[in-house]
This record gives sequence, C-alpha cells and structure tokens, in this order.
Amino acid sequence: MKKLILLLTLIVLVPFFSFAAFPVEYDEKYDITEKDRAYKRDTYGISVSATRPIKPLKEFTLTYSFSKPVNSVKFTSNMEMNMGKFEYEGKKVTDTVFTVTQTLVKCMSGKTKWYTKADITYMDGLKDEFYVFYDVK
Repeated sequence: MKKLILLLTLIVLVPFFSFAAFPVEYDEKYDITEKDRAYKRDTYGISVSATRPIKPLKEFTLTYSFSKPVNSVKFTSNMEMNMGKFEYEGKKVTDTVFTVTQTLVKCMSGKTKWYTKADITYMDGLKDEFYVFYDVK
C-alpha cells in the first residue's frame, strides 16, 4: 500500500517540478506585452510587433521584421509551466518579414508568462534563435 501511495504521489508531483522554468532566463527588455520593440543583434536587427491584447484562447499574431533577408523562421511557444510544445512555421510576407498566428491555452495554475522562440535561418546560412516574452491574462 505504501508503494502505491508513493507511486501516486510521484505521478502527481513530478509534473509540477518540470513546470518551473523557461529555457532561457526571462529578461524584461524582451517583454512585448505592452508595446512593440526593436532589437539590435550583432550586425543585424529584429523588430517584433503583436496584435493586442494577448489573451488566453484568443488568436493573436506576432510580426517579425529583420534587417537582412531571412530564408525561414520556425516558432515555438510555451508557458512558464511546461504544458507542451506549440510549434508553428512562420508565414513569409517578404524576405525580411515573417508572421506567426497563435492561440495559447490558459494555465490552470494561474501563471501567465509565455515566450515565443524564433529559430531563424538567414539567406546567408547564419542561424540564430530569438526569444520574446509576454503575459497572457
């Protein structure tokens, strides 16, 4: 009986320990909850805009503008709680503009911090990843 109780306890608790962290440290300067932002990366720039408000279970669009031509962008979104991966191929608008439309779930524990990771492949072969954060309330 003790083994059964221990097993059930582990089944319930283990997921909570895996929900704790982002794959990168949260940085407020990359938070786009309230306003669009532009960033300088080494020798190129990235601007990110969002349709607002960003709400759970409501579709929203992120638009990424790059200062140099991009071949492809794959987007991955997730919450601070690891509720599963959400992967999207970016829609190419031009060689320097990509969009992604997402619908995010509501966290049952009440956490609201989400991120979107962009895996970028530039035309010259350079690869990069870029994170933005936002609150989904």
